[in-house]
Amino acid sequence: MFIGNCTVMFDEFKKSMMNEFEMNDLGMMHYFLGIEIVQSESGIFLSQKKYVGEILKIFHIHDCNFANTPVECGFKLFKDHEGKKINSTLYKQIVGSLMYLTATRLDIMYSVSLISRYMENPT
Repeated sequence: MFIGNCTVMFDEFKKSMMNEFEMNDLGMMHYFLGIEIVQSESGIFLSQKKYVGEILKIFHIHDCNFANTPVECGFKLFKDHEGKKINSTLYKQIVGSLMYLTATRLDIMYSVSLISRYMENPT
């Protein structure tokens, strides 16, 4: 995968790479590693809307509420020693899925970092 805004340089680079390596020109990229890519005159836009839908489906999350700011910076979580134990493997899978989502959703990075601290023994 490579991009450029100079057509001549782009074509020369592509020819050089195709001479050196076995590869195919697949044209404009629309989807890569779970990330949807929209290219236009105003820029390149990345989205993981489909991935979010897959996460919700896999983990059976329905009727969830949206929030502009999931949690305030500086918010502290505390262990609930009397809380109900939950499946730590499932919790780790959910947190891992959210970590990958931070590739395009920087606004959730702090929240995901916060909940990842409790992966060993979640309650």
